Amino acid sequence: MKSVNEVSKLAGISRRTLQYYDEIGLLPPSAVKKSGYRQYDDDCLRRLWSILFYKELGISLDDIRLMLENSKEMEKELIRQHKQILLKKQSQLQKMILSVDRILNDEFDISMLRDFDKNRLEATKKTYANEIRELMESDFFLPAAKSDIFPVSVSMLKNASKIMTLDFGKLIALGMEVSEKFHEAMTDGPESFMAKEAVTTYREFINMLMPCDDVMLRKIGQAYLKYKEDLDKKTPGLAEFVSSAIRYIYP
Repeated sequence: MKSVNEVSKLAGISRRTLQYYDEIGLLPPSAVKKSGYRQYDDDCLRRLWSILFYKELGISLDDIRLMLENSKEMEKELIRQHKQILLKKQSQLQKMILSVDRILNDEFDISMLRDFDKNRLEATKKTYANEIRELMESDFFLPAAKSDIFPVSVSMLKNASKIMTLDFGKLIALGMEVSEKFHEAMTDGPESFMAKEAVTTYREFINMLMPCDDVMLRKIGQAYLKYKEDLDKKTPGLAEFVSSAIRYIYP
């Protein structure tokens, strides 16, 4: 067990920060002495590591709380994705070090200026992140987004480029393909081959955002019935069709 002072020194954060994390329910201590002093066990310290790790990536405390409410496997998957971001940053630093060595040796090549050009990459990421947000807020995906099934908040989707390493182009293309396949399959019925393909593509799409097991997919199917009225305004019968198609494969 570690005291507040010990944890504060270990993590380099203030006692007030630890107190605040407790107040908002983000990091409750494992025990509180009669004197009122908080104590933290290994599980608390592991949780604190996750909080500080996500905070370093620019994720808000509200979104961090949502992420920590996920299963351990989902959290590990998110950390694996974040690791890819760190590896890319490491690669950029290594290139910069090589350029510094060349400058110290009085060498220069015009290509070394690219070490500082982050605008094109950031602009591309921002464009894709906006497209992803618009896709997730579209009529087709509205039931899933409204139901809070996805353990990511809207603000996280708005900052997708900051928290995930994604193949943005593939994700957007898949999202459009999902909607198109479900619309086309409606004429063949929820038990058709086309409907099965639509469900399979939908699961692939969700898996790009986070791990999706059978249970989560069934919940998403139920959400389409719950918010049927909203979706049916544009395409009558689509909500029930999507739900039936998912339920047929994952009863």
